[in-house]
Amino acid sequence: MTVTDRLRTDFTTWCRDTLFTPDVREATRLVNRYCDLQLTDVYRELGLGDRLSTPKSAPALAQELGFVDTASITLRDMLRRLGERTGVVKLEGPPDQLGDGATYVRVKDAEDPQPELTKVRAAIAKLGADYTAATDFIDFGRANFVRSLKDEPDFMDKLLSGRMSDFAELWHRATNVDPLQDLHGAMGARVIDGLLERGTILEIGGGTGNGARHLFRHLAAEGKLDKVEKFIFTDISMRFVLASKHEFTKAYPSVTWGWQFFDLNKPFGEQKVEPASVDLIYAVNAAHVAMNIVDFLEGCHEALRPGGHVVFAERVRINQYEMAPRELTLNLSVYHRSAPEHASYRPMHCYLAPKNWHEAMRLAGFSACDVLPDLEGLAGDFPDQYAAVVVGTK
Repeated sequence: MTVTDRLRTDFTTWCRDTLFTPDVREATRLVNRYCDLQLTDVYRELGLGDRLSTPKSAPALAQELGFVDTASITLRDMLRRLGERTGVVKLEGPPDQLGDGATYVRVKDAEDPQPELTKVRAAIAKLGADYTAATDFIDFGRANFVRSLKDEPDFMDKLLSGRMSDFAELWHRATNVDPLQDLHGAMGARVIDGLLERGTILEIGGGTGNGARHLFRHLAAEGKLDKVEKFIFTDISMRFVLASKHEFTKAYPSVTWGWQFFDLNKPFGEQKVEPASVDLIYAVNAAHVAMNIVDFLEGCHEALRPGGHVVFAERVRINQYEMAPRELTLNLSVYHRSAPEHASYRPMHCYLAPKNWHEAMRLAGFSACDVLPDLEGLAGDFPDQYAAVVVGTK
């Protein structure tokens, strides 16, 4: 089945009228502001105002601060966001000049963000305790900014890959409890239901189980569990794989399951995924971390049966050069900030804009690429909308 006009229309309507509640829209606005304020706090702590009294590049700043070389990417994204949203600095050069040669210069003093941070944090908490998972995740990045870029460069990578049990609850809340993140799984489940008649699903980067949890909850409620002939759950963290196995085999004993380690940066065939062996490949906020996105998509294409789909519930960049609020923390991961950039289909690391997904899918051999919901159509209702489902059809 392909993405029909009916599926696109129904999904867009559901997102607008049901999923993107007033609280979700308000929380998105507040979290954006919260990120700006925490970045301002970092800016002040590092003395970047004085350092940028004369124009400097991000690599030069990283060197001055004693940070690791790739921290220049973190600083670059931070300064660009601050320039666009607060005006404390400006980029000297063309608007899309993001390379090592771009320079930044102070425009005005940055005000103390603490009073407003307190107010925004309270406003988010008033929406509900679950929404504080978003601010907690940003706060964690803020608290560990220098540690991750200077003192312990692999700290954030250990957290994100499940190697640090001390922070397991933080990561679980950030990916499953936070309504702004949890909705990705709900979106993916609804699109899969609209596309899949029956078949085998391979989930890549299943992590803490958001994708599978939403999918099977939705299918069970609709009486459609028999759509899934087999579900193969994979992740690079065996801690996550084993935890999900314990949860889902108990919750859905009638489903045929598969469980395995999978690295999306390695060939599918080397990891027991044969050509033309699955009907749908699913990922929730995972596909974008592939070091070479086209190579990864080519592997997906080969693994799919004719007419099969990839369904990626993704955080997309509406502005190709925007820094997402969560990237205050994610950009402290060496892996996240080092996913290579490509001039045409990946002008920034990790997250892609919708048009980037279209080009990457085309280069990987997919016959069609669809991005749901209708992002332009929703812009008037939800100007900060960031969540989408990318569908590639073989």
